[in-house]
Amino acid sequence: VDIRPEAEGYVIGMFFTEGARVTKGQKLYTIDNSKYEASYNQAMANLKVAEANQEQAQKDADRYNYLNQHDAVAKQTLDHALTALQNAKQQVSAAKQEVVRTHADLGYSVIRAPFDGVIGISQVKVGNSVTKGQTVLNTISTNDPMAVDFVVNEKLIPRFVALQQKKAGSADSMFTILLPDNSVYSYPGQIHVIDRGVNPQTGSVIVRLKFPNQSSMLRAGMS
Repeated sequence: VDIRPEAEGYVIGMFFTEGARVTKGQKLYTIDNSKYEASYNQAMANLKVAEANQEQAQKDADRYNYLNQHDAVAKQTLDHALTALQNAKQQVSAAKQEVVRTHADLGYSVIRAPFDGVIGISQVKVGNSVTKGQTVLNTISTNDPMAVDFVVNEKLIPRFVALQQKKAGSADSMFTILLPDNSVYSYPGQIHVIDRGVNPQTGSVIVRLKFPNQSSMLRAGMS
């Protein structure tokens, strides 16, 4: 997964070792949050004003409602007070939504790992400016087990389906891979999934297998 920011600004902190394992929720980057913090504080202030206006509108509505019960106020005055109270409540609701939005923006200034995996070399450094949803900060990938795709002839589909339907846990030692240095990988793999369709251009289908990778010998993108 490519890690992209949901906030924009300058990178002010990096909290990981490139090429190391990271855990879900671990803090990776921080982006300058001064403008997001200012927006949040303003939203909180606006909410307090809206709540104060609602409280005053409630008092006015209660007073005019009491007077109306004793025929001591015009019905129109009561209607205006009730309308003002309803508007005040809607303003409080809108102010609360703005607090939620700005608080979320403030939280986006901290970028965390979405899952356990290995993080790559950072594409940005402290001081770089990043753009919301566009700048790629880094890439995280899972690597244990590691998926390996094989392209096989469609004539072999029945054979692979039969192997896939074997009892769970029965390892199949025929699935091995040759590493770039021509050595055979130490651990056998198992069928994970057979692709949904055959490529009509080549008459082949992708079979995805999974291999244990505790030593991180297998890397994403290897052939």
